[in-house]
Amino acid sequence: MLREVLLALFFLAGALAGHVYALCCDEGAQAELGRYLRDFCAVYDAGGTASSLWSCAVLYFGSGVLVFLLGFSCAGVALIPALAALIGFLSMYTVSCFVRCFGRAGVVLAMGLMGIRLLFTLPCFFALADKAWPLSTELFALSFGRGKRSAPVLYGSQYVLLLVLCLVILAAGVCCERLAAPLLFRLALGEVL
Repeated sequence: MLREVLLALFFLAGALAGHVYALCCDEGAQAELGRYLRDFCAVYDAGGTASSLWSCAVLYFGSGVLVFLLGFSCAGVALIPALAALIGFLSMYTVSCFVRCFGRAGVVLAMGLMGIRLLFTLPCFFALADKAWPLSTELFALSFGRGKRSAPVLYGSQYVLLLVLCLVILAAGVCCERLAAPLLFRLALGEVL
């Protein structure tokens, strides 16, 4: 239970940092970001931005596979919470930028753009991180502390089965993203523009 709370706190700290960072942009940077987001929305509305299957796969599978692999490394002790914070930062920074550009309607636009992805990727990330972090911690303790007197780190079949389940869920998410996200974002654009 403590691991889940700590991972959630790292995610929330990253989200708060992303929001604060978006608010700290000076007027020139804010104006440029506003122009970029308006141009992006106009191009998207005209049907000119279709995300490639490769970019969807990287966005969906990247953090899950990375956190799974970090479970096999003692560096995961620090990198898994840092990855949770980074995901929180990037998610909230995006939402905050849309809000600064479009006001309250920016939340609807951001959720139309990222809602499906976050719905699939966040639960998979946290499920994998919850299993990978203690394994990485055991490796760290074995490498730098307890030496030969400790038990070996065991990666049961449940760890791999969790990855397979998450990969299936994320593949379904990629399909939903490719089919539904453009429609949702265009609907959100219709409400805002």
